[in-house]
Amino acid sequence: MRKVAYKKNAMKIALLYPSTYSVAMSSSIYHVLYFKLQDAGFYVERFTADRGPRGVEDGTPLSHFDHILATVHYELDYINLVKMLIDAGIPPEAGRRKKPKLIIGGPPVTANPEPLAEFADALALGELEALWEPLLAYLSTGEEAEGLYYPARGAQPVSIAYTPDVSEVDYRRLPEPEAAFSISIEAARGCPFSCLFCMESYITKPYRPRDWITVVNEAERLYKKFGVRPSLVALTANSHPHFKEILRAAVERGLPLSLPSLRAELLDDEALELIARLGQRTLTIAPEASERLRKALGKNFTNQDVIRVAKKASQLGLKVKLYLMVGLPCEKESDLKEVVELAKQVKRVGAYLYLSVNPFVPKPQTPLQYHPMAPLGYLRKSLNEIRKAPHDEYSQYDATLAAIQAAISLGGREVSRHIEASANNPSPLGYWKSLLRRGELDYVFKPREHPLPWEHVRGFYQPGELRKRYEKFLEETCA
Repeated sequence: MRKVAYKKNAMKIALLYPSTYSVAMSSSIYHVLYFKLQDAGFYVERFTADRGPRGVEDGTPLSHFDHILATVHYELDYINLVKMLIDAGIPPEAGRRKKPKLIIGGPPVTANPEPLAEFADALALGELEALWEPLLAYLSTGEEAEGLYYPARGAQPVSIAYTPDVSEVDYRRLPEPEAAFSISIEAARGCPFSCLFCMESYITKPYRPRDWITVVNEAERLYKKFGVRPSLVALTANSHPHFKEILRAAVERGLPLSLPSLRAELLDDEALELIARLGQRTLTIAPEASERLRKALGKNFTNQDVIRVAKKASQLGLKVKLYLMVGLPCEKESDLKEVVELAKQVKRVGAYLYLSVNPFVPKPQTPLQYHPMAPLGYLRKSLNEIRKAPHDEYSQYDATLAAIQAAISLGGREVSRHIEASANNPSPLGYWKSLLRRGELDYVFKPREHPLPWEHVRGFYQPGELRKRYEKFLEETCA
């Protein structure tokens, strides 16, 4: 374990990830923060939900730090975050706590900071590069620096920060055998598409592909340094204008790469052959739904595209993984039947098929933020229907957990009392399930209108644009 020398009079920062150690060490931003904070002269120790209230490096109690800097990527981890404070004897509410100060960032926090507003002294909404200077100033002095969001001021207008320059390279990592994923290499920031359900696409506009040679060089250097297969990270990796150049260069250099979900319509035979030569074992694509819903959502590829890609992938010895959703707005029984038929056709071309199915969860900052979530009974029935499709492997996200995720994601400051109460409960999820049974979370199953709890958070698009896109979707699919 890496030891960090304590510097006398240095400000002490607890770098917290409210999930397991393996997930934390798979997060590239967690590595970046660890080293950048030390570069700035801070004493840093890491904390994760499964390692208890003492630091990974030296076992320092969480309560002994000047600041806690938390990065969160999943709404249910809000409960873990508050529980970590409670277990450390730290008052979770910012108004009752003098020290340590709590600063939180991450994609769901950027989209809607209000569920955590009662706990945080400051929130970082947007990208680290754009927020680094105000964050550094706040950590160094404890004084508010413009650029961060301070909940104690109320729901004041704030813009999501982004950097036009994503060329910076940092080769430092903490490779750990416990990491759930391999070392990540960012291929692009944002996404050129705007699928109506995708929160990360909307909060990371505009699309900024990185220089492809830089990407390959970074992957090669990290592979040689750590001996761990690098993963390309991007919302849509094969939308990079030089995607095949990246693949060709990696093949020429004998560099293995792991790839995320790819767009079917952008995959030709050459790209698939290169992917197979890189040692990739599974090709992941996300049809999401029937062809008519898929196109209305922003994925303009056909079932035949999926079948074509699956057939070629199978010939190359690749497994095929399909991401699917149920409970989408305006979904009909015929849409579910079409998805089952698509799975049958993928199996007919000889593919080893892994189906991963998730209930649709409306998310802030997307056009579908206005739409009600489908009832739990419908979601469970639909999941069972898709499960009947032919497959070799299958996984699904629990409908009840999806509703709890929606309740946190779509809530305002009032949700904080439930987050804290569940963190204090011996069964946090049992607490949320009881709220569901009593109807206290029914707002997730109802349409949402202005004002929305996150309306003061300004993204890339002008006010009204998301509503316009939502209404266009309804016209195309619900008629």
